[in-house]
Amino acid sequence: MRGCLLLAIVACLPAWPQTFPTGDPVIRPANGSTPPLTPAEYARFATAAKGHSNIVVIAKLPPNLSPDYGLGYNFVYENANHGWILDRDSEGYKLYLDRKGDGDLSNTEPLRFREQDGQRIDVPMQDINGRWTERFEVANGIVKRSSSATRTGIIELDGHHIPFRLSGNNGRYNVAGTYVAFDREGNGKFESYKSSDRWVNLAGKTYEFHVDAQGASLTLKESDSLPERPSLKTGTPMPDVSLTDLDGKPHAFRSSSSDITLVEFWNTNCGPCREEMPLLKKLYDQQPRERFNIVGVTSDEDLDVLHKYLAELSISWPECREPDNGPVHQIMRIDGIPAYFLISKNGEIVDQWVGSGNSITRIEAALPR
Repeated sequence: MRGCLLLAIVACLPAWPQTFPTGDPVIRPANGSTPPLTPAEYARFATAAKGHSNIVVIAKLPPNLSPDYGLGYNFVYENANHGWILDRDSEGYKLYLDRKGDGDLSNTEPLRFREQDGQRIDVPMQDINGRWTERFEVANGIVKRSSSATRTGIIELDGHHIPFRLSGNNGRYNVAGTYVAFDREGNGKFESYKSSDRWVNLAGKTYEFHVDAQGASLTLKESDSLPERPSLKTGTPMPDVSLTDLDGKPHAFRSSSSDITLVEFWNTNCGPCREEMPLLKKLYDQQPRERFNIVGVTSDEDLDVLHKYLAELSISWPECREPDNGPVHQIMRIDGIPAYFLISKNGEIVDQWVGSGNSITRIEAALPR
């Protein structure tokens, strides 16, 4: 009797959180190509940057620079945009970084790119939020850098071994733009979740998850059962979501009379979005509506700016508006724009991608012959 009572009490207790450690950070491939500016180009940048408290321009140069040195920006450190200089001498490329954030590089020792290191430099960094390693690579005078890293671990639940990985930036793993990915099926295919998603279904149960700020561990706590989130994979149904366009007409993204419908998430402040828009407009005008249609979803806050832009390009497809933290953005897991979904007439996702440059090719490949 006493043993049964003890088991009953234990069964009623909340499940204890379980914490799973990760390995050391592995720097992700450098990206974000940045060609150095000439002194004249940088001077124009410095003029435009005046009044921006988070941009620190280079004011003092190192001595003995070659005539071909270049200057750059977007070295983000301690929440500010710092500068850098790329130069070259008989020993190869060298990099000056404004890590102090005062614009004075006159006494800064250069960092050397070496052939034996693959023309890259790993620079230890630290701010009030933590430590990380910043990677710089150079090729043909173009600088690439990466402040992103991943940490991996294994979740052990009820006999299941589930690999996971944390993606961080600047040494932080629980802020906007970072992810935790789970190999839920054990097939090497990881499914990404934002920290704000907060829960995941693993091994038949629902767990709240919390990511350590420095990425040292992942903590799971069993919670009330929740249904699976929409897959968003190719061949699966489009989530049953809808929005109202600027004229007040509702649009259910799963329902369409066109063979293919493009759902576009964008914003007028997004450069790649603006680059792609005229190309989409041209294709839209070339195709009959029963064959191809577009529904836009913009996160623009200023209606006047939005209407002016749409009028300039003579955009005639329906445009809906929702904040980037709105429910449809959350369900569709929009983390970057432009984001595109191609939907078939039967409501299935045909293709999806983020970024500009190949949208027209992907749309034309999906259109029926």
